[in-house]
Amino acid sequence: MPELLLALDCGTTGARALLADPAGTVLAGAKQAIPSAFPAPGRVEQDGEQVWAICRSVIARALEQAGRHMRDVAGIGVTTQRSSTVMWDRATGRPVAPVLVWSDLRGMDRYKQLRAAGFTLWPQVPAAKLEAALDLVPDGRARMGQGELCWGTLDSYLIHRLTGGGAHVTDIGSAWLSGYIGYPDHAGWNPALIAHQGLDAGLFPDITDSWGPIGTSDPALFDVSVPVAAVMADQQAGMLAHGDLSSGAWKATYGTSGVVMASTGDTPISPHRTVPIQAMTRLDGAVSWCVEGMVITCGAFLTWLCQEMGMFANAAVLSAAAASVSDTRGVVVRPSLQGLGAPHGRFHERALISGLDAGAGRAHVARAALQGIALRFREIAHTVAATPGLTVPGHLPVDGGVSASDPLLQLQADALGMPVRRHKVKEATAYGAAIAAGLGVGLLGPGDLPRFAQYDAEFLPQVGTDEAEAAYQAWARVALA
Repeated sequence: MPELLLALDCGTTGARALLADPAGTVLAGAKQAIPSAFPAPGRVEQDGEQVWAICRSVIARALEQAGRHMRDVAGIGVTTQRSSTVMWDRATGRPVAPVLVWSDLRGMDRYKQLRAAGFTLWPQVPAAKLEAALDLVPDGRARMGQGELCWGTLDSYLIHRLTGGGAHVTDIGSAWLSGYIGYPDHAGWNPALIAHQGLDAGLFPDITDSWGPIGTSDPALFDVSVPVAAVMADQQAGMLAHGDLSSGAWKATYGTSGVVMASTGDTPISPHRTVPIQAMTRLDGAVSWCVEGMVITCGAFLTWLCQEMGMFANAAVLSAAAASVSDTRGVVVRPSLQGLGAPHGRFHERALISGLDAGAGRAHVARAALQGIALRFREIAHTVAATPGLTVPGHLPVDGGVSASDPLLQLQADALGMPVRRHKVKEATAYGAAIAAGLGVGLLGPGDLPRFAQYDAEFLPQVGTDEAEAAYQAWARVALA
């Protein structure tokens, strides 16, 4: 009887397939980079057909690595980057326009217009860019009217391909971050915004539960049909991997971007400059709410230093360089290649490296980059902590590929003045998708969640509160001026 759980995690810069058993043991994993194009300042695109080919490749490699076959898989869980915009042909499944990645800012002007018209959204979300994507399709408006086109975030597109066109769905977490859920009056797609933009409701996917019966894989892909049993936005999948969905549960993810998320349970409440987010369908069938804030450029800034600037061979070398010096020698980094996110909302800002002198070297820049990320997370954590009625945790659970950097997590513990615990499975978004698939096919139940929260390291603050505050203020005087 099949009992393995397969996660497909398609992020901003790479796709990963992870194979696990119901006990939570990771049997295999494969990852491949996804290229992005930057056709103009503020624009970020990907090739949807290439993304699909990469996803198929990592699934095949993970199964091969484990010496298993898709017939051994009980359920597939899909998690993806949120807010990217994909438009494809309903009949063929093939993209008809480039993927507009979530960090693409071509929707800046449209976002302002829609805000002025009374709609609550942000420049990165699909609601600000879907019209632009449609305009990239030859005869796009006519084809929309004839029912030939589909649109969705990346999860919706991949599930459509996985099921051979059998399912056009997304879950509430990704739907909420599309900008098309009307807060607070609409449980589904906002008809007023759809009408305002002159769009056809038939373009939109169905909103489904985060786990449960969603569809079955196309047998032409894997020679067998397997239940697609979970669809979750990446940050919400990471929360699930930490084993706690109750109000007051926190986590932080360090990936291409960085996110601090806190559950508010049944209650949609919000601190300054953030909005409540419908996170996922809970085990009791209700919808869980959370608040979050994003560091738009987290791991992407380190990649930029390594690849575009050529300063380090890779992120591990950068991290080691940062550990080799005890301070930044006055170097200040603001990691904001594509805007300064929560709690500022200054999307026009760009990255800054300041304070260089003849004695500053690459190691100081590396340490300043990690410190800049840690202090941005501090800003967001303090904002989230101001949410009325929200409990501040005694420690911060963390995950994500960039969490492999011990110097970063030590700087984070110092900046927050609280212990930081790193998940044993750093790619916790994929791990969470596998767990969700287990819930979806009934191999796991509510009582199983806490045992997946396993940690391989804890970082304790090594500086006092006054020193931490002074370090933040010195950074902010330059980085936030």
